[in-house]
Parts: sequence; structure tokens; C-alpha cells
Amino acid sequence: MQLTVCTWSFEAIPLEGALAVCKAMGFQGVDIAGFHKRGKVSYDPEETSANPQKAADHLNALLDSYELHAVDFFPQFANSFYQRSMNDPDPDVRQKNVEAFKGLVRFCQLAHIPGLTLLPGVEHLTASREQNLDLAGETFRQLVVIAEDAGVQVRFEPHTGSLTNTPELALALVERVPGLKITLDYSHFLVHYIEVERIHRLIPYTGHVHIRPARPGKLQTRHSEGTLDFADIIERLRAVNYQGYLSLEYVCADWYDLNQLDTLTETVTTREALAPLVDPL
Repeated sequence: MQLTVCTWSFEAIPLEGALAVCKAMGFQGVDIAGFHKRGKVSYDPEETSANPQKAADHLNALLDSYELHAVDFFPQFANSFYQRSMNDPDPDVRQKNVEAFKGLVRFCQLAHIPGLTLLPGVEHLTASREQNLDLAGETFRQLVVIAEDAGVQVRFEPHTGSLTNTPELALALVERVPGLKITLDYSHFLVHYIEVERIHRLIPYTGHVHIRPARPGKLQTRHSEGTLDFADIIERLRAVNYQGYLSLEYVCADWYDLNQLDTLTETVTTREALAPLVDPL
């Protein structure tokens, strides 16, 4: 296991600048954003899907320049969780997502990115919880088949505000889709006072990890104020032979008061604290 970092921790500056910062902090691996109309580091998901070669050529040149490699791509088709969700009640919207996904997988192939993370969907009020999970599962089964043929791993991030906002619901989705993995971020559960022991149950299904210090009721904290025992989490990952990365993900945004700390300083502080626990960079 190695520590990597999410480029959107520094999304106030263009991608090349963010990559330079990541390199200067000593990282070798980075997560790449594909957020719709957000920040300056993202590849627009629709444009990337339409012309994956162009986006990959641009990214590969930057990665080569800074001697970095990408470990995950995180596309989001809209700024609202309810728009373009994986379990949208409209089959045309779901099919649009599937078609766009094909180009995104090709981008990952061309940029040598081993996996991509998606949002799982939301609780649409026009359907029951089971129906919402079934629709998400139906979409993700198609995505996994497309990605497996390309050698790319599909992951979803259970997050606050999503269809899978408890560990049990995340398990209910992953169990519906053979081959689907989880991008695990404890902070999205801890903010809702969910016991850590319940979150640990997701470790065997994890394909990627976001590291963000948090505490009960607080989605993001300074490293010194967080209550998560990352040493224990890392040992639990090691016990199931987890072979992926641990990506530091501090965010600056209005959402849940995530704009109350210095992402650069906290990223460095957390990296230095966790470095002895993982493989050297």
C-alpha cells in the first residue's frame, strides 16, 4: 500500500499546478478528477467521453513531466447528486450514463489508470429503497462488464447524501453486482455518528481508499482533531491483502464546512503521520 493524493485538494489552481504541488510534497500517485463544471483541475466528463484520446494525451504529457502516475479517475456528470444519477428513474438517463461511461473507460485505458470511481445514486422518492438499489445495481452490472473487458476496475463511493449512506446499504449494492468494488472513505459515515466497527465490514469489498481525518458529526477535520485510527484501518486492509492505494482527500468547499482548513498543510501533515505505516513512496 502506498499513499497517494487527490488532485482536487488543490482545485483552485489548474491541473498542472496541482500536479506540481503533489510532486513537491513527495507523492508519486494521484487521483484525477472528472467533475462537471467544478474547480480547475477536472476533465469534463462529457468532453472526455467524446474524445478520450485527446484527454489522455493531455494528461499523459503532464504526468510524464512531473514523473507521476494516476491511480483513479473520479467522473461526476452533474453538480447535483440527483442529476444523471446511476439509478435515475428515467431509463434514457441511465442509458446516457452507460454510453458516456464507455468513453471514460477508454480514457482510463489510454492514461493507464487502473480504476475509476462513480457516485452510487440517490434515494429517488418515486421508488422504494429496494427499487432504488435494484436500478443502481442494474446500471453498475452493465458498467462492470464494459470495464472488465478493458481491464479497468469499477468502484463506487458510499457518501453522505447518497443511496448508500450506511455501510449496510453499501453492502446491499455491492452484493448486487459481481465485480463491483467500493472506494472507501470512513468520513462519510463518521459524520453521521456511525460506529467504526460497522464501517470495517466494507474492507473486504474495497478497491480504493480515500483518507480524510474526521470525527463524529464532522466530515473533515485537521489531522490533529480527527478520531479515526488510521493505523488500525491500514492493518485491517493489510489483513485482507488489499493491494490498492490510500489517497489523501482534503477538500475545500462550502459543503459541510469543508472550507475551514488549509488543504495543503493538512495533506503534508497527514502524509508525514501515515508514511511510516505504509510502503515507501
